[in-house]
Amino acid sequence: MSLRGYTILLPAALVLASTLAGQPDPIYDCRRRAAVETNTSLNGIHAKQRGGLDNGNIVLLWEAKLVNGRTVSGFCEATPQTGRIVRIGIDQPDRESINRGYRITPDDAQRICQREARARFSPGNGEIGARWLPNTSTKETYRLQWRMDSAGSRMRSGWCEVDSATGRIRKFHANDGWYW
Repeated sequence: MSLRGYTILLPAALVLASTLAGQPDPIYDCRRRAAVETNTSLNGIHAKQRGGLDNGNIVLLWEAKLVNGRTVSGFCEATPQTGRIVRIGIDQPDRESINRGYRITPDDAQRICQREARARFSPGNGEIGARWLPNTSTKETYRLQWRMDSAGSRMRSGWCEVDSATGRIRKFHANDGWYW
């Protein structure tokens, strides 16, 4: 093949490669959407392609392993041209097993509370820790204790309440005075 042939084939191959790389993955998108629907981590979702519909769309079946040990299943419908999810559904018997009360995890609430304490007190190199209190938390609110340590001693402590649906701080309380 001549040099002229390579100059024509190389740009065509690059265009084809960039087109293929730009396509969304329908299985990943289905897993991601199912994780949001069931309030589960992405690692707990398994999806596979299971045929097509009369309109040309493909059907993906997914299963989610919930925190309480139950399995929830459903489907996604995706367009083959773009790979985008156009519809997602949960199988009817599984709807009641989904806990929609919590939108963020207790770990997320701990990070939010730590971030708020750090923003209010700017501890420099002091360490801030937060601990979730499951006995005083409700479905709407996570209640957490936080403390700021520096050089091995507690400097300040308090508590905060984080909205479990939005992740916003509802109440923030710091104990008065410095503790040594």
